[in-house]
Amino acid sequence: MWELLQHIKDKSQDPWLALGNFNEALWQFEHFSTTKRGEKQMEDFRDVLQICDPHDISFARLPWTFDNNRGGQQNVKVSLDRVVASPSWSSLFSNASVKHLASPCSDHCPILLQMYKEKGSMKLNKIRRYEIMWEREESLGQEIEAAWEAAGAKPCLGAVSKALKEVMCSLQQWSHTKFGSIRKELEELRSKLEALQGQGDQSNVMEIKATMNRMNEILYREEMMWLQRSRISWLKEGDRNTKFFHQKAQWRSRKNKIKKLRKGNGEWCDDWEEMSALTRDFFQNLFTKDEEVDPDSLMPLFEKRVTQDMNDRLCKDFTEEEIGDALFQIGPLKAPGPDGFPARFFQRNWSTLRKEVTIAVQQFFRTGVMPEGVNDTAIILIPKVAHP
Repeated sequence: MWELLQHIKDKSQDPWLALGNFNEALWQFEHFSTTKRGEKQMEDFRDVLQICDPHDISFARLPWTFDNNRGGQQNVKVSLDRVVASPSWSSLFSNASVKHLASPCSDHCPILLQMYKEKGSMKLNKIRRYEIMWEREESLGQEIEAAWEAAGAKPCLGAVSKALKEVMCSLQQWSHTKFGSIRKELEELRSKLEALQGQGDQSNVMEIKATMNRMNEILYREEMMWLQRSRISWLKEGDRNTKFFHQKAQWRSRKNKIKKLRKGNGEWCDDWEEMSALTRDFFQNLFTKDEEVDPDSLMPLFEKRVTQDMNDRLCKDFTEEEIGDALFQIGPLKAPGPDGFPARFFQRNWSTLRKEVTIAVQQFFRTGVMPEGVNDTAIILIPKVAHP
């Protein structure tokens, strides 16, 4: 089987998928028994999959596919049947899913592979975001500085938040003029280069070189765009990793997509509006104050640990240096908020934003007043799978 998989990989680069009984597990947690499974066998299986580059398509229902149907300590359940696919296959069928079905006629579960389009998803408002590829334009700094100054005075966090929205609007308009559609320009440049090279005329050498240079720049910008969406922090752009970043971004999108939720009564629902209501109600109940709990009766039970001197030092105003240090400790491309600005925007333009942002942050810690909307965040539910 391992030789066959490697033969498929070596023979063709076309998208491919393998489904069935591999007669081996990948990890110890896929083996349900009083005795452990041989690590060497599983390691060989993992090595083959690493060489061939297919990955498991996530499954639902039973966590095993084989049951020897014996009782007591002799019972063995293990995940022997699976579906593995190449990244290119998964890109073609991004909505594919696998189910382990129960069967009274076999000790193996039937494997159902479904390649279907999901039910109409909710139309969400598109979040405008700061694109790191904008940094390839020298005029970006001047555009940000001009938009920030045009936003007027910013005495508090509310005014800073409003100014950032105006800066984002200005940057979006500037991007439309300076960048347009990366993919469209890339296709136009490819066609132009192909036409120039097909002429076989030495007089257009300079034009060919200029087209190639522009194409390399657009390719670099495309790579930066997909790097930002892939959230890869351990690999930088510059080595033409566009395909890897693109596949990683698609994988994140599929992995983080929740297709159904279980209600309190145990029933499953896959309607987007109903799922949205379930999610909202769950977190509202989770973070709602319990009226039956009286904090005044609990506070005397805690022994004081913070002295007055310690409290005075804790309540001192944060300095400009401390605020700056906190900012630069944030991952540059961590998920931005609804305003679309990641930490990288503030870090690269700190000389422009520092004065107003510092004053606004210091004022917040003095007054404790947080204007509505300033601390909003975009939250996505990420599915978790618990292995026994």
